[in-house]
Amino acid sequence: MDFILHAYCGLYCGACPILLQTKSVISTEQCYGCKSEQTVDYCASCGIKRCATQKGFEFCLECSDLNNCEQMLKFVKDTNWLNQQGVLKNMEIIRCDGLLNWLKSQDNRWRCKNCEMSHSWFDETCLQCGQAVASCKEVGI
Repeated sequence: MDFILHAYCGLYCGACPILLQTKSVISTEQCYGCKSEQTVDYCASCGIKRCATQKGFEFCLECSDLNNCEQMLKFVKDTNWLNQQGVLKNMEIIRCDGLLNWLKSQDNRWRCKNCEMSHSWFDETCLQCGQAVASCKEVGI
């Protein structure tokens, strides 16, 4: 199964801890990305995903109600999940620069600058080399 690293909401699934564990084959939960056929429970039952697929959208940015969407506003403002705060910015970058360019920049963003190992939104140090990495707590997630 192929990994799909972009979500309807603008999250980069490539920095999801479950997806990274799936890639390294150390997870009991398996997720290949929000848009894949195999996701974790919270992605499978996501209201944002359900809405976008029902409307036939590739991304929520296609929706004329995006700026007034209660689900999206709640998602972005959820302080329990800081990784979600950058999704509106992500979708604007996708709109302006294209999906492939955004995916490339996100892949670079979520790699250790020292050893090139991918890290999750929440990691503050690289699991491979111990170098400090920029987590989702950093400005410009």
